[in-house]
Amino acid sequence: MHGGPFGDHRIWDYQIDSLASKYKVICFDKRGHGKSDIPIDTFSHLEDLKSLMDALALRKITLIGSSAGGALAIDFALQYPAMVKDIVLVCPALNGYPYPSNFISEMVNIYVTGQSEGPETAIQKYISNPFYEYCFPSPNKADARDKVIEIVKESTNFIRWNPMWETELKPSSYERLGEIQLPVLIISADKDSEIILKIGEYIHEKINHSKKVTMKDCGHFPNVENPVDFNHIVLNFLNY
Repeated sequence: MHGGPFGDHRIWDYQIDSLASKYKVICFDKRGHGKSDIPIDTFSHLEDLKSLMDALALRKITLIGSSAGGALAIDFALQYPAMVKDIVLVCPALNGYPYPSNFISEMVNIYVTGQSEGPETAIQKYISNPFYEYCFPSPNKADARDKVIEIVKESTNFIRWNPMWETELKPSSYERLGEIQLPVLIISADKDSEIILKIGEYIHEKINHSKKVTMKDCGHFPNVENPVDFNHIVLNFLNY
């Protein structure tokens, strides 16, 4: 599952073939992203995922989530634990976590810019903002950087709905992590945002028997920056 606010299923392009050699792989665009419909009222990414799994008759699956997709994987495992076999969290976010005010305000500013000046202006502001430097691979990783920027520049991925329409799990995952008894792999990256690194540590501390791996010389998308090592780490975990 991809993250947000600028993302879609293409963030996994470098994983699909590797994982599909041994497993059935399903990548989807969360509502309001990529090729999925735009929300027109209150909705739940959590229940959307449940509906997709029911439609495809899926049970006991591995959830792999990047950033906000990781937060969704955690929410789903708490709400529907019988449907999940294990979880891979890639530089995860966490719903209910007490994010610092600047983290929230920067995102609000991007959203407000999108509403007042249009998505293209907001996207450029996002790319050029030093605060979000951790999201973009360094220029010496040109292919990876181009890949991330290509996805971010897709205006259909921009927040095109009122963020207040998205409903979240209550009580939040931040308060309930200890309930998760499934195998969990947390993949962090040493050049990621300090707050995202702290979230990874917090999840690791709260979930019994979770495993944490830190990939070196990578930012927020290690699966794009170093797909060979990333795929090896994931496949090793799935073969436990």
